[in-house]
Amino acid sequence: MARHIKADPGADDAEAGIASIPVSSFADVADNVKNEADAAQAAAARETNYIEQVVNKTSTEDLEAGVEVGVQYLESLKTPLQAALENGDTQAAHWLESIEQLQQEAKPARTVVGVVGNTGAGKSSVINALLDEERLLPTNGMRACTASATEISYNYVDDPEQLYRAEVEFIGAQDWSRELRTLLGDLLDGNGQVSRDCTTPDTEACLAYSKIKAVYPHLTREMIANCSPADLAQAPSIRSVLDSVKRLKATTSSELFKGLQHYVDSKEKKSGTGHVMEYWPLIKVVRIFCKADSLSTGAVIVDLPGVQDSNAARAAVAESYMKACTGLWITAAIQRAVDDKTAKNLLGDSFKRQLKYDGTYSAVTFICTKTDDILESEVADSLDIDEVGESWAIIEDLRMQQRELLKEIGDLKDKKNEIDDQMEGLDTRADLWEDLATKLRDGERVYRPSEKTSKKRKRVTSPRRHRKRRGSVDALTKSSDSDSSYASDGSDKENSQSVQNHQEARTPLTEDQIEDELIEIKSQKKDLRKSRKIINEKVSAMKKELSLITSKENALLSEVKSICIKARNDYSRHAIKNDFAMGIKELDQQTAVEEDETAFDPDEDIRDYDEVARSLPVFTVSARAYQKLSGRLSKDAVHIDGFYSVQDTEIPQLQEHAKKLTEGGRASSSRHFLNELSQLLNSLNMWATYDRRMEGHSKKDQKIDEAFLRSRLANLRKVLFPIPTAQRPPANREVQELHAAVEDCSSSFKEALGEQLYEAFDRLVPVASNSAVATATGWGAHRSLGGLFWATYKATVRRSGVFAGASGEKDFNAELFEPIIKSLAGNWERTFQRRLPSALEAFARTCKKIIKDFHDAAVAGVQQDLVQNPARLNILNQQVRVCIASMEAAPATLRTAITERQRDASRGFTPVIQGAMQHAYEVCTAERGSGSYARMKTAMHSHVENARHTMFQQACDAVKSDLEEMCTHVGKAMLVLVDDLFTKLEQGYLAVLIGQNADTQGNTLPWAERMLRGEMRKLLAEADSWFARLVPSEEQDEAAPDELTAPEDMMPQSDADRSHSELDDAEEDLIAQQLAQSEGDYEEDLIAQQLEGNHEAQYPRVKPETDA
Repeated sequence: MARHIKADPGADDAEAGIASIPVSSFADVADNVKNEADAAQAAAARETNYIEQVVNKTSTEDLEAGVEVGVQYLESLKTPLQAALENGDTQAAHWLESIEQLQQEAKPARTVVGVVGNTGAGKSSVINALLDEERLLPTNGMRACTASATEISYNYVDDPEQLYRAEVEFIGAQDWSRELRTLLGDLLDGNGQVSRDCTTPDTEACLAYSKIKAVYPHLTREMIANCSPADLAQAPSIRSVLDSVKRLKATTSSELFKGLQHYVDSKEKKSGTGHVMEYWPLIKVVRIFCKADSLSTGAVIVDLPGVQDSNAARAAVAESYMKACTGLWITAAIQRAVDDKTAKNLLGDSFKRQLKYDGTYSAVTFICTKTDDILESEVADSLDIDEVGESWAIIEDLRMQQRELLKEIGDLKDKKNEIDDQMEGLDTRADLWEDLATKLRDGERVYRPSEKTSKKRKRVTSPRRHRKRRGSVDALTKSSDSDSSYASDGSDKENSQSVQNHQEARTPLTEDQIEDELIEIKSQKKDLRKSRKIINEKVSAMKKELSLITSKENALLSEVKSICIKARNDYSRHAIKNDFAMGIKELDQQTAVEEDETAFDPDEDIRDYDEVARSLPVFTVSARAYQKLSGRLSKDAVHIDGFYSVQDTEIPQLQEHAKKLTEGGRASSSRHFLNELSQLLNSLNMWATYDRRMEGHSKKDQKIDEAFLRSRLANLRKVLFPIPTAQRPPANREVQELHAAVEDCSSSFKEALGEQLYEAFDRLVPVASNSAVATATGWGAHRSLGGLFWATYKATVRRSGVFAGASGEKDFNAELFEPIIKSLAGNWERTFQRRLPSALEAFARTCKKIIKDFHDAAVAGVQQDLVQNPARLNILNQQVRVCIASMEAAPATLRTAITERQRDASRGFTPVIQGAMQHAYEVCTAERGSGSYARMKTAMHSHVENARHTMFQQACDAVKSDLEEMCTHVGKAMLVLVDDLFTKLEQGYLAVLIGQNADTQGNTLPWAERMLRGEMRKLLAEADSWFARLVPSEEQDEAAPDELTAPEDMMPQSDADRSHSELDDAEEDLIAQQLAQSEGDYEEDLIAQQLEGNHEAQYPRVKPETDA
């Protein structure tokens, strides 16, 4: 009976039948397939592993290049897996899911940078310059941009029609209805009519009226007084806007800006535009997407308003951004940054304290703006800048030279004017004598004109102003000189000759006399022209000299300005760094005093404040100068003296800083992706390659090894996912330690929270309770004692205790809780910045040691076999390195989860206080009429007196519950991490050491699964070549991963001496049961294995079959 191999029939081929192939044709394929498998194992033995070499690189760009290659490579792996999905007998779906999940992790990491600053700090101008846009964010103080957060991120859309995109998200109907209730409360007086203050600037009534009229321009005051918040919120004109998102796209920034103006513009409308609805009061958040290079690495810039907004939705958005911020930029005009101690005061104690709770002090960057606004002499004097003294002396000398030149030029101008006057007189005489010559030629008798006639015939000319210019180059005009020989005779001479002239005048003139007179006039004019030319040449030379002096002066002035700008920048930078460090020191000392006054030592520094100062980034920028030097602001007369290049404006340095802020997150996420990729490829490689026993390894040996390894893995699983101790079988040392690591870390968490926070809660709650009544009484005290104006008091209670008005920000809830929050800051920081991170690091160290010990023990059990199969040992070494790398990254991942939850928890106190105070706020808000202020204060006092005994404890209990939930969440995350670790160890070691996958449990693999593995082996063998181009050739020669091998003192042993002496009776029984199982048909397995690697079209997918 001849044995044939026929194609594996599909559903459609069962009836038609498939042509058979003689088994002899297999002989030509087997050797090639075996060589292919050997080559794959030889590559593993060489262990170049370029992925690991890329992971070990320090350059963020190199790591991101590795991620890009990894994503492309994963896409190539999906092709055979997707083709195999039709056959249910494969693990294709499982591996596809793993690949797609990993591809999702390759998305660019977001680094949120919040930008805060007081009004007039130039925040929007700095952001526009950062984006290299003249005007993308509005810079004219429009109210929509101060009321809502504006997020700017990189635009990853490649459509040329969408180079700029924006999303305008509007608040919901319920949020608007709640805000309307507050606005109407501010606007209506005790009689329910619109308050007369609605037109008084900066009053609450005026602000409320402007918001309502912006959205409902057609409403009159009477109509507003008769409307309810619900009616206004349901108006048809706004129902389509609320809860919606408007999306815009444009090809230029100016086009997008104009599109946004329709929604965010709150400028006064021109007359004649009618009732036009404005959208700015309804905006929740604006998102802008552009191609700015400074955002290309994942930075997200958020222009943050104050979090104390009358609209709860906008306030929540601002608060959520603050919690998510990786970096925080504080902007202040340089003229005020140092004088106002901005760095030290840091926008208020509560803001500074929240940074301490969030652990974001190290993320702060200071930006001093408007460095082009400077008075050089003032700065030079105040900073005692010696190097400008010589320049000032030279400038003064140059100005003296200017004055002298101007005087000389003025004198020449006067002479030139005199010459011009004489030339006009000569022209008049020439005209007169020409007339006489003409008359003589016509036969008339002519006489010498008298002096009086000469003056009457003189041409009428416009009067000349003989101004003496001494101080302005622009006022210079042409001038002439006159010779003294042409000066008029004195009056005595004129009188002595008057008779003779009269006689001569009566004598007829001859033609020669007339000609002689004309020649004389021409000669005089010629001499005058020469004199004027000399004067013009002198003036021209002096002008050039003056221009040169002026250029020197301007250059020196620009140099002086540059020196003063840089000196003020350096001084401000140094002062801000020191102020910032001192602000932290004061807060630390204040916290230390409140924690334990008797143990406080002012001479003992809690931290290195010099290092705090040094590490603070400070930028001194001029957005205007940068924009002008970049060719923008062409319509604006911006003076940029003192700035020679864009680098002097420090905007390019700020742009680089924005890009560098993302490096930590980018490197971490890229390294995490590549580690996960390496782990996935390792698992795929073991699944696809090691589904058969090692060469020279009998089935009896395999059964012994498998029983040993499975018993250890079973114990490991039971300990990682514990059942009651009485039902749990004994576990080996490694398993006990791994489980203990999770328990120890969780215990450390609870211990730190208990010692640092829960005990502090118990100590501080009575303190807050005792001071609550005095705090509430202070709100209603006389204004000279720090009390509030009644309108501010009313506006605050109307907004549930939180209000920001002309007199500043008020938060009744935070003030009540302040005795606790102030004293708790140090404990909170120690817990989340020191204790918990230390516990996570200890957990990672313990787990890494357990992995290493487990590896050594498992390898030792089959040491003799691994000597003959080095490729298997190498792949296990790689598996261990990947697991260890995952554990090294675990603390950072877990700490991110802790940071997110602890920031939420630290903000959870005051909402509980606000809820407990809500009844008092509502009662006070409802008060109207005469004596209402007194009744408000009485109601507030009474409520606080009653609530103080419970509300502080309730707030602490709520946060305690959040923290315990955080511990539970982190504990589960650690268990998931350990579960993943166990799964990879189980699959990897069973596949490599035993020759089968954990899911097969010794059963024969389905035919389709074997074929899929054969296809995947060839693709997996190419993985290294994909990443080789990212590693320079010289590094390829040198970089070899440190090998984790079996202990050197463990020599190959005989089968009889194999190190299974640790097996207990149960494990011996398991071995006996497995040895008793029937042996499979090994020849049939070999045929299948030899066929798996064959991809060529001429060899159909086949399985063995015997002819009937």
